[in-house]
Amino acid sequence: MRESMETFVRGPGNAKAVRALESLSGLRPIPLKLYIEGPRHAGKSTLVRSWAADAERGGAGEAVFACSGADIAMALQFEADGTFFEKLGATPILLVDDLGPLLQTEKGDQLLSLMLAERDRLRLNTVVTSRTPVAECDLEESGVALSSFEAAHMEPLDDAGKREFVRRVAAEYGTDASPVLEDEAVACIVEMMGTRFEDLENATRYLVTDDDCAAHETLDAAAVQGLLQP
Repeated sequence: MRESMETFVRGPGNAKAVRALESLSGLRPIPLKLYIEGPRHAGKSTLVRSWAADAERGGAGEAVFACSGADIAMALQFEADGTFFEKLGATPILLVDDLGPLLQTEKGDQLLSLMLAERDRLRLNTVVTSRTPVAECDLEESGVALSSFEAAHMEPLDDAGKREFVRRVAAEYGTDASPVLEDEAVACIVEMMGTRFEDLENATRYLVTDDDCAAHETLDAAAVQGLLQP
């Protein structure tokens, strides 16, 4: 599904992180330093990628650099050219998704500390995500810098949020020929597919695009079970 803040599902568990990230779209007298933490499937990656995708579509791509902790770790390990590290230090808005792989790399903590110090010096906006709260990270060099970040906890969507996600997927991929998903069908998809949003998306996309499914004008829970069960 197209990553965008328009398709991102908002809920009580992500409200603070969404508000903080969206504040970057306006004028900020103080640079944003945001540490988004939460468990797997909380939507951290989807949130930062959606915001970055909208920024690029809006013409602000050069002012935003989005990468992952794994990207930085690989660049450090294989001694990437200086252009990559210049972006880390000087891009007006930096989004780093999942610090874990970087902090597990030799000298990753040191690089993070230097990067954050440079960005502080230039008064730039920095957003990072992690599965681990700062207080629980063993950081010898970057811990002090990260402790100054605003913290925003994210929780996975509840069932109501997942049902809204299914509705948005159906709207994204559906056509005039697609069957209508009844409310009980949407609830059944959520129940059958569990916590992985990739599974929710793939199942919903199949139901609204496959020729066998298109034979139905509407899909109820029984029809969904019959179509999704092996």
